[in-house]
Amino acid sequence: MTTKGYVPEPKPMKGPIEVSAFYYPGTEQMAEWDQVEQVYPHIKPLLGWYDEGNPEVIDWQIKWAVEHGISSFCVDWYWNNGVQRLDHWVKGFYKARYRKYLKWFVMWANHNEPGAHSTQDQINVTQFWLDNYFKTPEYYTIDGKPAVVVYAQENLDRDFIAEAAAKGETLQKGEGVKRALELSDRMVKEAGLPGIYFIDMNLRRTVDQAAIDADKAAGYKAQVVYSFDRRAYSLAPDLRKPGDTEKRCSYEQVVETVPRWWKMTTIDPSFPFWPIIPTGWDDTPRSFQLAHVIYGRTPELFGKACKACRAFCEETGAKRVIVAPINEWQEGSYIEPNAEFGFGMLDALRDAFCDRPADGWPANVTPQELGLGPYDYPPMEHLAKTSWDFSRDMQGWYRNPYGTAYIKIVDGAMHFFRSNSNRFAVRTRVAPFDASRFKAFKVRMRVTQNPHGLFPAAGKEELALIWGTPELPIFSKEFVISDKPVCRLPVKIDGEWHEYVLPVAENPYWRGMVDELWFDPANLSMAYVDIASMELV
Repeated sequence: MTTKGYVPEPKPMKGPIEVSAFYYPGTEQMAEWDQVEQVYPHIKPLLGWYDEGNPEVIDWQIKWAVEHGISSFCVDWYWNNGVQRLDHWVKGFYKARYRKYLKWFVMWANHNEPGAHSTQDQINVTQFWLDNYFKTPEYYTIDGKPAVVVYAQENLDRDFIAEAAAKGETLQKGEGVKRALELSDRMVKEAGLPGIYFIDMNLRRTVDQAAIDADKAAGYKAQVVYSFDRRAYSLAPDLRKPGDTEKRCSYEQVVETVPRWWKMTTIDPSFPFWPIIPTGWDDTPRSFQLAHVIYGRTPELFGKACKACRAFCEETGAKRVIVAPINEWQEGSYIEPNAEFGFGMLDALRDAFCDRPADGWPANVTPQELGLGPYDYPPMEHLAKTSWDFSRDMQGWYRNPYGTAYIKIVDGAMHFFRSNSNRFAVRTRVAPFDASRFKAFKVRMRVTQNPHGLFPAAGKEELALIWGTPELPIFSKEFVISDKPVCRLPVKIDGEWHEYVLPVAENPYWRGMVDELWFDPANLSMAYVDIASMELV
């Protein structure tokens, strides 16, 4: 059935193995797409640089996902002591016409500062899940239990142990997260559901029986992993190609290596570790020369991984797999239809996991073929500004998704949480101005230590400014942050306001027409930043 002038009705394809996919709702505005467009314009999605909260866009995503065998999305979901962000996709999903075809569940991305979790906060977040998600028919369940993936169980454990200690009680490692999960599970049972199916996001922990037993004791039912970007290099030195490094290896090696990972993680049948189908990695749009890059992705190689995963599931009896991820465009791990591969990646997944109907696969239809769209955000503004007072809004500055969170205007200043120390924090693109007009960059700001911890990145605390020009764009291979267009100064971490003047004109690369600025207030993790003003003088 086709709805006139709208996304055609989905025709779900299925097979004997359940396929889920991680979904990252990270493009809430054009600024995030802009970083991708500057580096890799040839990968543009067939939906365009799309408005991710648009229900019509989401209906296309639902249609393409279910027609290629994906039955649920595990969605990155952010809650920090009651404050939410990047929830635009979930809100749009509940307005989409075809939401009944696709399930979704929370991957609580609790990249939160020390002290953010507590008994009261756990009550609050669980009640939010109950009030808004768990009882909706679209929410994914296992054995009737709503599924929740916890990204960083160590953060829950840390804060619940600290909370207990403040009351004179001693909890051992693992007992803090157990207390948190038990609290949520009890609340959900009291609300009439059979409990929560908690899944642990195993990041850098070992995979052995002791770790699994600890997870079981904490209340987890299964494990997953978000990506396979660095494991391929470390697991298979025999498969490395000439010139490969820990930060750069081939997707071919990923495909050959990931079966080793599946076998390593299948050691306890009572505690499933969902097999991961890796979609690659290349976070150059966020990380410049610090990026991890998996090169050489093709639909054919992805299809080989999918078929191997299907065979592994049939051999071991695994019931579920997860695509990791489906749309991390800024990190180079995506299989959504795009200008580079078309539907090639999704088709490869479908061919491996779905039962082909007698009348063939549903046709791959695009918005352009039906005269629908475009769904692009408006272009990112390049404001003609060389001073910013943040009296009302961000005035063209945006966060870098790596390391900068919960950015907003508070009392006439740009305020954000610095969660990652080795990436520049905020950026702006401006109408080009002649660098020779200005001698310095002046900023008034304060940096406040998190009371539970502060972690320098390089042994000394500095603020920094970098800039791009048409001759030396920030995302070009020739741009080297460490020794080219960068200006640094020592910074004070004392919660007090200070004015800093960076002598940019002393740098030989401060020349030509400047069209982009990136600023980092401190090379620190777990700090709060307030910026009252910036000015080129």
